[in-house]
This record gives sequence, structure tokens and C-alpha cells, in this order.
Amino acid sequence: MTEFDQYRDGYSQQIDNAIAFSGQPQDFFTRAKARYLLDVFSTVRSQLKEGALRPLDVLDIGCGQGLIHPHLPPEKSGIRLTGIDVAGTVIEEARASNPDVHYDVYEGTRLPYQDRSFDIAYAIAVMHHVPPDDWKSFLVEAARVVRPGGLVIIIEHNPVNPLTQKIVRSCPFDQNAVLLHSGQLAKLFRAAGLVDPKRQFIIFTPFDTPFFHRLDTSLGWLPLGAQYCMAAHVPS
Repeated sequence: MTEFDQYRDGYSQQIDNAIAFSGQPQDFFTRAKARYLLDVFSTVRSQLKEGALRPLDVLDIGCGQGLIHPHLPPEKSGIRLTGIDVAGTVIEEARASNPDVHYDVYEGTRLPYQDRSFDIAYAIAVMHHVPPDDWKSFLVEAARVVRPGGLVIIIEHNPVNPLTQKIVRSCPFDQNAVLLHSGQLAKLFRAAGLVDPKRQFIIFTPFDTPFFHRLDTSLGWLPLGAQYCMAAHVPS
């Protein structure tokens, strides 16, 4: 049983408890990340010559219960989604909740896919649970299964934000977490052979209206958001 299998029954409640002071439920933060991903998917599809003819093949590494997957429906996102995690019990729950998504379980080191299987691979709040000595190999493995010109995307907690640090300290399954600064992740991307890393900070306010969503996007350059997203290309 993995560390996260132990929290299967109370996973969402533990997160809600940690973020209660924000006045927003977990889904508010999930949807913020989904908006970023949907924008990326749209941009990538527009750049593919055959983009209008097929969905993007996308891999969610460390997908957990697949809480973001209802916000990435195929008809809206234009993707064919695969989720994978080391926690078998939460994958069972993800399968039951998201029948349009394919799910796999792995041991946490080598992904069970052939080279160049996906257009995009992403991981949300996963790397801070990976031992720092394994950060580079985690990215190398993610890049291995992405096609040349495709993207590896990492979404992580921003350690510069004091409220983010508060949330991590209060979450039981984050007790062993080691947060990465965005500059550190950019260096790791390059060390793993990925090119042209681009970062965007997200979640600057706890307000859930279109105006504040647009404000959040306009502030993406400011390194004070609660989380950040970084995408880099697999060399062509």
C-alpha cells in the first residue's frame, strides 16, 4: 500500500481542511489548473497540421482520483486522456468516476508506455512528493513517452507564497513534501533535455468570477501566485 492509498477515504476532506481558510473548496483550485491546461491543449492543437483530424494523446502522471478529469472532457479539450498513478485504490475510484479516461497503475519509476506515445505529459502537485535525487529522472521519463515537439508540463506549489506554505504544512500527506522553486524546475527541465521552458503563475485571489479569472491570467508573470505551471518541449 502506498502513502496515498492510506488516505483514500479522506483524501478530499484532508485537502478541504487545509485550504478552508481560503473560503474556497478544492474544486476552485482544480478548475484554475484545468483552465491553464485547456489553453495549452488549444494552442498545441492549433499548431498540429493534423490537429483537426485527431485528438491529442495526453498523459496525466500521478493522477490520483482524477479530480481534474471531469474538467477536461474530450468534446471540450480535444484530447484522449490517460491517467496513471502508483496508488491502485485511488485509480479504482478514478475509473468509476471517469469512464472516458483510460487508467493504469505503475511502480513509480518507469512508465509502462512505449517511447513517443503521447503529445503531452503533465503532472500536477506530484514532483514535491518525488525524492529530490529523482527529480531529473522523473522528467527524463516523462519526456521519453512524449513525441518530438510535444510538451512536458509540471504544475507545482509555489514556495514563495506564504499561504501555499501554510497549506502544505497543514496537509498530513504533504508532511514529507519538498517544494521546488520555479527557477529550480527550469534548470531541471534543461538538465533532462527539455527545451524552451515557459512558466505561468496562477491563483492570485480566492475569487471565482470571469473578471478574476482574466486578472489571474494577466498576472501570470508575477511570482506570487499560489501555484505555478511550467511547460517545455521535447526536442524535435
